[in-house]
Amino acid sequence: MESEDDIALAPAAGPMLDRAGVEWLEPVRLRLARMHSVGLLPHGFLVCGQAGAGQAEIATWLAARLLCRAAEGQPCGSCTDCRLILAGSHPDFRWVSVLADKKEISIDQLRALSETLSMRSYRGGAKVAVISPAEGMSAKAHNALLKTLEEPAPETYLVLATSRLDRIPKTILSRCARLALPLPDEEAALAWLRQQDKAVDWPAVLALARGAPFLAIEHEQAGLGSLDAEMLDVIAAAGEGQLDFVAFAAYSAKNAPAARLDWLENWLTRSLKDDALASDLVNNNRLPWLRSPDRDTKIRAGFGLLGRLREARRDMGGPLNMQLVFEDLAVSLSSLVGRAGEPSRGKAD
Repeated sequence: MESEDDIALAPAAGPMLDRAGVEWLEPVRLRLARMHSVGLLPHGFLVCGQAGAGQAEIATWLAARLLCRAAEGQPCGSCTDCRLILAGSHPDFRWVSVLADKKEISIDQLRALSETLSMRSYRGGAKVAVISPAEGMSAKAHNALLKTLEEPAPETYLVLATSRLDRIPKTILSRCARLALPLPDEEAALAWLRQQDKAVDWPAVLALARGAPFLAIEHEQAGLGSLDAEMLDVIAAAGEGQLDFVAFAAYSAKNAPAARLDWLENWLTRSLKDDALASDLVNNNRLPWLRSPDRDTKIRAGFGLLGRLREARRDMGGPLNMQLVFEDLAVSLSSLVGRAGEPSRGKAD
C-alpha cells in the first residue's frame, strides 16, 4: 500500500475543471467524451502540448468524466463521485507528481500506484490516475509504469500530462494514445485573461507565456508581470558594459529561469527578425548593436546565441547547473550587444 510519503498533493479540482471548460478546449472535451461513450477510450492516454496549454486541466476533467456516474458528455458536478473529486478525497482517483522535497517522480511512487490500481475499485466504478508532469518521472519510474500500461486492470485508466514529449521514452509513447492540445488565438486568450483580472498588462505576460493563457496566469501569480521591464534593464546594462555576470546568473537561476530563457529567446528572435526586415538605409536606434561596422559578425553571433538559448530551454529540468548556464549566456549577450563588442565586466545596478 502507498504511504503518505508517496502521495503528491493534487491541485484543487474546482479551478482545474473550470479552466478545462474554456471554449477553445471544447473540441477536445467532445472528442474524449465521444471516445468514452462508444468504449474506445484507451487505458493509457497521453495529453501533450505546449507548457500551459491545459494538460493537467484536461487530465483532471477526463478523470472526473470517467468517475462521474451521471456524466453525459461532461462531469455533472453534483453526484457523490463528483463531490468527492472536488473535495480531493475520491478513493479511486490518484494524482502522481513530483513530491515537494524531490526533483523527480520516483520508482517508489509508481510501485505504490501500481499496487493501488491492481486492487478493486472502492466505489465499484472506474479507477483513474493522473501523472503530471509525466516528464518528471525517473528512468526507473518509467520502467515501473510499463507493467501497468501493458497489463491494465479492468476499468483502470492512466492519464499522462506532459509538455515535453522528448523526455518520454518511446516504450511509454507506444503504449499510450496521444492527444495534442491547441492554443487559442491571441484575441480569445486575452479576452479570457481579462475576465480573470482587468488590471494586468496581459499582452506582455501572454507573449512571455508563448500564447498559453494558463501559463500566463502562473507567470502573473509568480510576479513575472514586470519581467519584460526587468530584462530590458539587463540588456541595457549589458550594452553599457555594466552587467554583473555572476549576480545576474545567481539571481536568474533561482528566480523563474525558464521564463527568463523564454524572454531572452523571444527578444533575440524579434531583434534578428527586425534587422532582416529593416532597410539598410534606415538607422534602427532600437538595435544599435546591429548597426555596427561588424554587423555580419554580430548577426552570426546572434544566431549562435539563439541556438544556445533554445538548447538551454530544451534541457531545463535536467542535470544542468543553471547558474553556469546563465553566466555563459550573460558573457555572450554582453559581447553581442556591447558597444565595443567586448563582454561587460562591471556590475548591474
